[in-house]
Amino acid sequence: MYILDTDHLSFIQRNGQEGKRILTRLAAVEEVEIAVTVITYEEQVRGRLSVLSRAKNPDEQILAYQGLQQLATDYRSIVIVPFTRRAALEHQRLRKAYPRLGNMDLKIAAISLTNNAILLTRNLSDFGQIIELRTEDWSK
Repeated sequence: MYILDTDHLSFIQRNGQEGKRILTRLAAVEEVEIAVTVITYEEQVRGRLSVLSRAKNPDEQILAYQGLQQLATDYRSIVIVPFTRRAALEHQRLRKAYPRLGNMDLKIAAISLTNNAILLTRNLSDFGQIIELRTEDWSK
């Protein structure tokens, strides 16, 4: 299983060069599940709701709601891996072992580890510190 970190999913959603490189590599992968974590979903929903809360006029609100609706559409075709009890226990272990890493990153790492997945991310400086976590950057 490959799990897309929030950055890799965002590259795909923006349809830029990085996203196209990721999609090309994903297309070459046969019979392997591609997924995101529920943490990525949370991060993206929070981001869209933040944009919506800052919208001051009707045009900004329309654009913000379009972004929120597009997000809902995007997630219809993506497998979302849950934050299970096993992942929660792994997260607690990671919090103790890597106290300087961000909480959301540690949750994504915990889900990836408990699902024996490879995490596709550009954030190798943080995720790379977690020795047992397998990571790759497909955006380059």
